[in-house]
Amino acid sequence: MSMSKISRFTSEAVPVAKNAVGERGEVAAPEEGSGFADYAVVSLHCLRVYLKKSYRESLDLLSEMPKILGRSGLRRPISRNTRR
Repeated sequence: MSMSKISRFTSEAVPVAKNAVGERGEVAAPEEGSGFADYAVVSLHCLRVYLKKSYRESLDLLSEMPKILGRSGLRRPISRNTRR
């Protein structure tokens, strides 16, 4: 499955998850370590189901993304306007 499909799915799932749990202006992963926002947990669950992976496999995949971007010299996602 391509990363663009995963990104597109996530872009659609997050607003639905926020709506489902009630938008409270929460930060997805607060620095003080008080746990993930409800919408982040729901979004991750949706992504896990979409990918047909376990929670561990889903988190492993997501944790590798910054490393892949760094190794490729891409510190931030490429916008659609810069793709050729």
